[in-house]
Amino acid sequence: MSNPSLSLIQTGLRDMGHDPGPVDGLWGKKTRGAVEALIAAGGRPAGRLIAPQTSAMIYQGSARHPVREVVLHCTATRPDWMGNATLAEKRAEIRRWHLERGWRDIGYHWLIDRDGSIAAGRAETVIGAHVIGHNAGTIGISLIGGAGSAVTDRFAEHYTPAQERSLRDLLQGVGMRTRIATISGHNDYAAKACPGFTVAEWLKAA
Repeated sequence: MSNPSLSLIQTGLRDMGHDPGPVDGLWGKKTRGAVEALIAAGGRPAGRLIAPQTSAMIYQGSARHPVREVVLHCTATRPDWMGNATLAEKRAEIRRWHLERGWRDIGYHWLIDRDGSIAAGRAETVIGAHVIGHNAGTIGISLIGGAGSAVTDRFAEHYTPAQERSLRDLLQGVGMRTRIATISGHNDYAAKACPGFTVAEWLKAA
């Protein structure tokens, strides 16, 4: 079974020039060899670039919906929300909110905390619960924060530089696992501020 965390590691290895083979979340000879090469290099880049490679398509559910879009969200919490808690504890609290709504699990596929740490929610191969009418074939990524935000706000008004770096890295990783055609915000589909900025404008600023 594909492991999302291993997919992120494979993405990092590829970015450093150590070829792990397909970014598929599966442990194999190529990935092991890339890890060994990284260790032998003392953790340094290989000195060569490997072009991004999309060698697979993520499918969700028994109907095999191909994943081609990422939708960005926010938790609409204050910057100091659960400030002394771990990301795992925050994830558990968000999952509790979603279970109380009658959902069977946390609705998002990924969470990004204020310090840039990333936690997996639902598996990418499972249809999420994050955009009414647009869950199949999409991956939901939620940034922790965004309370009081508006569609017209800038990313930096509500999120940290560490969150932005992690979000861009995560989007790159997802794009290596499946053929993403669109990156949108919850506010593209509903009369909401979420994720608290206009995704199209944020992407242009990259």
